[in-house]
Amino acid sequence: MLAVLYLVGYGTTGFVNKGCVRVAETLARSYRMRMQRKLNKLPIGYLDRHPAGDIQARATDNVTTAASMLESTAVTLVEQFTLLVAVLVMMLVTDWRLTLIYVVTLPLTMVITLGISKVAQREFKKQMVVNGDLASLVSDTYANHQAVKAFSCEAVKESRFDEINGKFFRSYVKSRFISGFVIPLSVLLSNFSYIALCVVGGVMMVGGQLTIGEFQAFIFYGNMVSTPLSTLASAMTNMQNGLAAFERIYEFLDVEEETPDTPTEQLDTTALSGAVEFDHVKFGYVPEKMLMKDVSLRIEPGTVAAIVGPSGAGKTTLINLLMRFYDIDGGAIRLDGCDINAITRQGLRSQFGIVLQDSWVFTGTIAENISYGKPNAAREEVESAAARAGCTAFIEKLPQGFDTMVSEESSALSAGEKQLLCIARTILSDPKILILDEATSQVDTKTEYLITRAMEEMMRGKTSFMIAHRLFTIRNADVIIFMVDGDIKEVGSHDELIARQGLYASMYNSASLAL
Repeated sequence: MLAVLYLVGYGTTGFVNKGCVRVAETLARSYRMRMQRKLNKLPIGYLDRHPAGDIQARATDNVTTAASMLESTAVTLVEQFTLLVAVLVMMLVTDWRLTLIYVVTLPLTMVITLGISKVAQREFKKQMVVNGDLASLVSDTYANHQAVKAFSCEAVKESRFDEINGKFFRSYVKSRFISGFVIPLSVLLSNFSYIALCVVGGVMMVGGQLTIGEFQAFIFYGNMVSTPLSTLASAMTNMQNGLAAFERIYEFLDVEEETPDTPTEQLDTTALSGAVEFDHVKFGYVPEKMLMKDVSLRIEPGTVAAIVGPSGAGKTTLINLLMRFYDIDGGAIRLDGCDINAITRQGLRSQFGIVLQDSWVFTGTIAENISYGKPNAAREEVESAAARAGCTAFIEKLPQGFDTMVSEESSALSAGEKQLLCIARTILSDPKILILDEATSQVDTKTEYLITRAMEEMMRGKTSFMIAHRLFTIRNADVIIFMVDGDIKEVGSHDELIARQGLYASMYNSASLAL
């Protein structure tokens, strides 16, 4: 009979283990994909408010923890629960009265185990939150390592890391301390049952209701029960770590997504002229505090429009609204007379080309980085775009030319050369509308001259928005839009605005004096 019990309890372990591993890893893969898709659907505002390290921890560490819990705990639960049921059946066959005495403590054991596990789950979740903070700090320090060293902030970063690391340590110790009570308590309650069995069994043997052999068999079965009970209690505690991970995963998956696209119009991209209109637009990052109260503006096709103003004036916000990174709270924005809310975000954004101050260089070859703007581009198109952007000279000096591997942290390219790649990428995509944020600010004078010529050629006949910080770079713009506190205060050419002697003229003259 003993051999049968062991075969029942452990004989299926290999099959269950293989199945659990497959199920757990399949679920982990599914959750990672769901989180990646979710990330693509989140509004920009959510990503602005939440550290990248925390999101990364949810998608990697938490998913791994949840999968490990499913893999290990499921095997334990099946194995030990099967053994427990089998032993209890044998105890019932031996003597049902003693079995009732023994199992009376089982509900109490489960209640205590669940109570402790719930408390442990809260601590496990705190531990994961702090782990996300640690990941964010490390990511931030790595991404800005030059600034950290330049300002001698190593000690500050170390102090901050030590503070968060201390929180993680305390949370970890507390969660393990609480969960450590489960097994001793379950063993204690099991021992109480064992004592009760000895007393009642002794009385029954004296009364002739139980033989010595039956009593010994029952005691043996009772000892066998204590092992799966302790193991199950421990597994319940370990489950709380996985459940805490699942809680953080679903917190992320339940975040409200961008307003779904409800296209009611079809944008004719082949005949798009590039006319842009802001019609009494209202917007605020916080609903209670509106940044733009009533913005109206019309930019004709092929116009080069420069957006200027002091810091915080709303220059970048204007562009973000145009590209639907944020949805407006009132009014309308139209592209060739078509309300941008009536077309899909992807369809809208495919019409824009962006070159910002911060270069976007992805891990891959030079050619792959340029073709990011047009994935199906032929090699000849990539090389032509590179030539127009003035990239050919430095690319030919690289070990593998267009096949040289680069990344955002790569030291093989200077800041200016990375910016040139971004410009080549935009040239290749051939957008209808250009967004330029001081695209030549990180290159030397000679390179700036070459890029300016290439940009002028690229901008010919296209509607272009230039976010200007150096006012001398936008003197030749067709229209200059001067913004203050989210409102458009002045619109006109450089000469017109200088003649008015208004806000733009004052800022321009101040900048000229500074030079």
